Amino acid sequence: MSIFNSQTSYIAQVDYRDDKRVFGLHQSDRMKGGMYILGKTGSGKTNLIESLIFQDLANGRGICLMDVNGDLIQKIAKAIPEHRKKDIVYLNTADLNLTWGYNPLKKVSYHYRHLIASHIIETFQKLWGSQSWGVRLEYILNKVITTLLDQEKATFADITRILTDDHFRIQCITNVVSDDVKSFWLKEYPKYSKGDVLPVLNKVGSFMASPIIKKILVENTNQLSISKILNESKILLVNLSKGTLGIDSSHLLGSLLLNSISNAGFQRVKIPENERKPFFIYLDEFQNFTTEALINMFSELRKMQVSFIVAHQYLTQLNVKVRDAVIGNVTNMVIFRLSYQDAKYFAQEFYPIFTAHDFVSLENYHIYLRLLIHGKPCRAFSAKTLPSEVFKLPDSNT
Repeated sequence: MSIFNSQTSYIAQVDYRDDKRVFGLHQSDRMKGGMYILGKTGSGKTNLIESLIFQDLANGRGICLMDVNGDLIQKIAKAIPEHRKKDIVYLNTADLNLTWGYNPLKKVSYHYRHLIASHIIETFQKLWGSQSWGVRLEYILNKVITTLLDQEKATFADITRILTDDHFRIQCITNVVSDDVKSFWLKEYPKYSKGDVLPVLNKVGSFMASPIIKKILVENTNQLSISKILNESKILLVNLSKGTLGIDSSHLLGSLLLNSISNAGFQRVKIPENERKPFFIYLDEFQNFTTEALINMFSELRKMQVSFIVAHQYLTQLNVKVRDAVIGNVTNMVIFRLSYQDAKYFAQEFYPIFTAHDFVSLENYHIYLRLLIHGKPCRAFSAKTLPSEVFKLPDSNT
C-alpha cells in the first residue's frame, strides 16, 4: 500500500498502447462527483467496489455498505484491518436477536422534511406497485408522514394510529407546522369514511406485521446513532439478505435506513464545513433502494461530505425519471460490459469516443469511464481495473 497516495482512490490502470499508469480519483473529485457503476453480472463491478472499500478502510474513512445478498459483506468484514475493528457497526437485519433499531421519522430538520417525506412515500409506492397505488392513497399518506415528521416522538407504528385514534391525532395536530396539513386534519379528514383510509391501514399494517420490521423500526430502543457513525468515521455494514428477509422486507428496510442516513447527513449543517469528515455509502444493486427523491438529495448531501457509490446491471432496472436523475447528478461514471440496449444509450453519453459495439465487447474487468478531474469532467477513456487483493492490508483476516 505504501506506493499509493492516501488522498487518491485508485480505480484502474490505463490500457492504451504502452501506457500502463495506475490512476484514480482525488478525494475532492470523488466527493463532488459521486460514482455510478454499471455493467452486466460477472463483468467486474464487485471487484471495483471491493478495491474502493479496502482503500477507504486502510485510510480511516467512514463507510456504509448495504448488501442484499450477504456475500460481499462477509468478505469485507473479514478484510477489515485490526486497527479499524473498533469502528465496526454490524446491522444484521436477518438476526431475530438483533438489538439495534433505527427510526426514519426521528428528529428530521424542518428544512429537509419534504425530501425525507418524498423518499418514504416513493419507497411505499415501489413496494406496493403502481396497480395498488392511487392518488387518494398518496395524498393521505403524504399528510400522515408530514404530520409525524413534525412530532417530537413518532414511529412507523403511528402511521395507522393517527388514522384510527382520535385523541392521538388531536395531540399531533397541535405540533403541525403547515397550515395546509392542519386544514386537512381539521376540515377534510372528518369527512372521510373508513373505506377511504382502509388501503393505508391494510398496506401499512401488513408490513408492520413482519416481526423483524416491527423490531427494527419500532420496538428496539437501542437506536443506531447514525450521526455518530458519520461523524466518527465508523464502518456500517448492513446485511439485508433477501434470502432470509424476503425481497420486500429487504428493500423496505434498506430504503428507510438510507432515509435515516440522509437525515443524519443533513444535520451536519451544524458542523463547520472543514470539520465534516468524508463518509461514503456503497449501494450494490442500488435499484432496490433508490427513489427519485433520494437521487435528488445526492448533491445536497455531497455538501455535507456524504457521497454515494452506486452500482447495478441494467438501465431498465430504473424508471426513466430515476435514470435521468442519476445521470444528471453523478459525474464519475464507470461502465463495464453492457447489454446492447444499454450500450446504445451510453454510446450517446460517451460520443464520439466509444460506440455501442465497444460497450458490448468489453472484456471482464475492462472499463470505459468518464471522471471528474480537478473539478472538471474529462473525456471518456478506457482502462482495466486492478485486482482488489492489491489493496488489502496484511493485518486483515484473509
